[in-house]
Amino acid sequence: MDERYATIAVIDIGTSKVSCGIAHIGGDGGSITVVGKGTAVNTGMRKGVVTDIEKTGAAIKAAVDAAERLSGYHIEHATISVSGSHVEGQNSSGQVAVSNPDREIRDDDVDRVLEVCRAVQVPGSRMLLHVLPSSYIVDGQEGIQQPRGMVAFRLEARAHLITAGATAIQNLEKCVQAAGIAVDEFVPSFLAASELTLTDTERELGTVLVDIGAETCDIAIFHNNAVVHSAVLPIGAAFVTRDVAIGLKTSIAAAEELKINYGTCDLRTVSVSEQYTVPNEPGGRRIERIELARIIESRMSETFELIAGVIAVAGPEATSAGVVLTGGGSQLDGITTLARDILKAPVRVAAPDGPLLGILDDFQGPSSAATLGLFSWVARSMGEVGIAEEPQAGLGGRITGGFKSLLSRLRG
Repeated sequence: MDERYATIAVIDIGTSKVSCGIAHIGGDGGSITVVGKGTAVNTGMRKGVVTDIEKTGAAIKAAVDAAERLSGYHIEHATISVSGSHVEGQNSSGQVAVSNPDREIRDDDVDRVLEVCRAVQVPGSRMLLHVLPSSYIVDGQEGIQQPRGMVAFRLEARAHLITAGATAIQNLEKCVQAAGIAVDEFVPSFLAASELTLTDTERELGTVLVDIGAETCDIAIFHNNAVVHSAVLPIGAAFVTRDVAIGLKTSIAAAEELKINYGTCDLRTVSVSEQYTVPNEPGGRRIERIELARIIESRMSETFELIAGVIAVAGPEATSAGVVLTGGGSQLDGITTLARDILKAPVRVAAPDGPLLGILDDFQGPSSAATLGLFSWVARSMGEVGIAEEPQAGLGGRITGGFKSLLSRLRG
């Protein structure tokens, strides 16, 4: 642990659950020590959009309370994840003349060219969340990642803009505020999930990150260390469970248990003789595993066909280094085999990996990619400007103040 660190809180608000985490971030933004975590079932959202403010607010408060009890800190503000098909990405570009007499590109030139990139027509029903620079062009020379300090007459930039439905964001913020928390920043789930799951090589060569949640698939495509395309599909692991419940004529709870314990996406690994008892059902009815597998394989095939459509829009370079699956829905048996067959690319399932310490336990798998990724997102932002706070003396501290102005400045 650094001698100086900041204590931050994050809340990953998903359709089926809410996860809250509290961590110490080292003064250089490099180390993340989790000191508190909490999870609660969420029944107040559908496909990433709030349908019941009271229920979602209660789930957030329950997760926050659990994290506070474990850590001894009181949360007053946090960085929040956002998902849903209302989250959209688009590419933009802009150019400016270098304004300094010596023609050296400085911060104000970079700021101006990014302002031009963000000056797109955004409907009143939407709000701009982030402007993510993808590359710069200096006097016609492309592929520049860091133009500051270079000499030029003209600076151009390419950026990926992320917008979201204004009312969806406002309703989500009301839920967070109902739990007594102020929002530092909204971060799309696909950006958070990518933080600790992709390698530098994958970001450079071209990789598709797919975060499979309960009712959404959040997709971010990276190339040359930048996001070049993003999308959110309104489909996820809960749809598989519902198909199993309908197909086998059983309850959602029993279908989920069957899916987790015996489900697979790869029919080639299933013997026709395998049978299992349907949980919590009178009479001990038994089902054939091949029947369960056919239902799961059918829905997941449809899901990957939709993902393939998103990849096709981004172009062939999108999968140069393959596809990385994460999120709770990525843990289905046989999922990499099915994904490889449909997407025609290398596929791996990724859990968060990085400078993570502290109370992790069941907080380390693919289902925690977005939550832990939020810590990394904030830590990286802090490290860019060297921000740290004095260590809190013991427990019982208050996470106040926040980095809202800092993060807004860094992320556009």
